[in-house]
Amino acid sequence: MPLRLGILGGSFNPIHHAHLFTAEVVAAAYRLDRVLLVPAGQSPLKRRATVPVEDRVAMARLAADGNSLLKVSTIDVDRPPPSYTVDTLRLIGEQYPGAELFLILGIDALADLLEWRDPEGLIDQARIVVVSRPGFELAVPDDVRARLGKRVERIMLRPMPPLDISSTELRRRLLKGEPVRYLLPEPVERYIRARGLYGAA
Repeated sequence: MPLRLGILGGSFNPIHHAHLFTAEVVAAAYRLDRVLLVPAGQSPLKRRATVPVEDRVAMARLAADGNSLLKVSTIDVDRPPPSYTVDTLRLIGEQYPGAELFLILGIDALADLLEWRDPEGLIDQARIVVVSRPGFELAVPDDVRARLGKRVERIMLRPMPPLDISSTELRRRLLKGEPVRYLLPEPVERYIRARGLYGAA
């Protein structure tokens, strides 16, 4: 049986329990053998992350520690920017020859798919598992459906229990000195406070 490999990318700025729970839910639903957590390099569609990439990778590793399902891949941050997902998938396919790839996206990211480099090439390399997020309808947008044609069958929609945790809100809470316990793994919170990231004490 080929390896069934999930790929969950993101800024992870910081990584939190909604990221980890998403990996667990998708792995259970699609019988994935492993999920790669891929901290993003510099995306052409996003502004630069607020902390150094070394810290984001370290936090991802702390979050994954002790969970045999999860593995952190630095494939995006080890190469020159900008990072395009279609290239990331190709490189992961070379690292794991014969693996079945499942790219995990939030429904908000699916709305921007046509702005990504070579969306057809991307979906030819991996099935896309799209998870719900609070405030977004879980459906394939009409323009994505029209552009992709039969390839749209490789997009799978997966409802998620509503865990409304965002890295943006965590950064705000840390800056204001508000509690973040139980929103992100304890080792990640300790790392943030020890390094003074996001203005945390």
